Formats: sequence, structure tokens, C-alpha cells
Amino acid sequence: MFSTAVRTYLTRRSIHMTSVVRNEGATAGSKGFGEKEKAAENQWARKHDAELLKKLRENLEQQEKQTAEIKKQLAELESKQKK
Repeated sequence: MFSTAVRTYLTRRSIHMTSVVRNEGATAGSKGFGEKEKAAENQWARKHDAELLKKLRENLEQQEKQTAEIKKQLAELESKQKK
């Protein structure tokens, strides 16, 4: 009798614990949470890409200024050589 009661209790307890384990992470699996997480990741990616583009455009502008200055110096040297 005692062993039957203990066995029944343990069986019920293990079933209860098993169902709890299955439900862990249910929040992450819900549709609304997943969509919000994906939207936040997309927003971060767009912001990150925009920052990269801004830096690249600034670098390009600096390179174009340097190129223009070098071309100007080259033209001056070529004109001096022709004289």
C-alpha cells in the first residue's frame, strides 16, 4: 500500500515536471514575441547599415578631394615641364 501510494505520487510528480519542462521557452516560441524580436533585429541592421554607408560616403568624399588635389598638382607639374 505504501509503495503503491509513493509510486502513484512519483508518477504524477514526474508527469507534472515533464509538462513544465516542455513549456519552457514558450514565450520565445510565441508568434508575437518572435515577430517583435525579428523587427528589432531588422531595425538594428538597418541602422547599422546606414551608419556604414555614412562612413563610406565620408571616406569617398575625402578620397575624391585628395584625388582632385593630386590631379591639380599633376597638371601644374605638366604645365611647368611643357614651358
